[in-house]
Amino acid sequence: MITSLSAIGKQFEAENPGTSVEFIFASSSELSAELSDSGDADVFVSGDRANMSVVENAGLIDAAPEPLVANSLVIATAPGNHDKLTSFADLARPGVRVAVCGDPGACASATRQVEDQTGVRLHPQNIDSTGSDILKDIAGGKVDAGLVFKTDALNAGDTVSWFAFPEAVDAAVMSWIAPIKNSDQPELASKFIQDVTSAAGRKALADGGFAQLNKKFAS
Repeated sequence: MITSLSAIGKQFEAENPGTSVEFIFASSSELSAELSDSGDADVFVSGDRANMSVVENAGLIDAAPEPLVANSLVIATAPGNHDKLTSFADLARPGVRVAVCGDPGACASATRQVEDQTGVRLHPQNIDSTGSDILKDIAGGKVDAGLVFKTDALNAGDTVSWFAFPEAVDAAVMSWIAPIKNSDQPELASKFIQDVTSAAGRKALADGGFAQLNKKFAS
């Protein structure tokens, strides 16, 4: 999402001279906790509904959150996938060193959902805070594979290989966006949300690896 939102932000600045869009990128759980403490932002984009609800329950949301796009897990490996992993079940093979995301991130809940769906229980060697940390472990040879969101894998470039797997579809996670109360720039915040949720904004997100909304995700 970093690349896609940054591109949208640059376009927003160009269309609104004198406006500067400042992004704070971190895990949704970190951002929701920070917002709950300070409320210092104009717009919140959450990678899942749970962390949006944290901010909403703190009374900091100024309008109903809007669903954006969906993100699905993929299996990332060292370049070339030398262990010949082809499925989620392969991650439970003896000797395969796996990294997963830890709570309370959306990546962790999606991983548990796939485990419940398949009946395959992973025994991870590493439990990391973010998908970026997992990708670093893979690139550095600390693990053989890891579960990350597709967008994280795409951003990693050729430092890893990755592949989608069918069970991830039902565990896809929806991103949400909402304006924050007491914003210094409420009109610009509303306009930015309109840009992000427009057809052009959703295309930019889709180009970054996100899935477009469908009835299942939006319900």
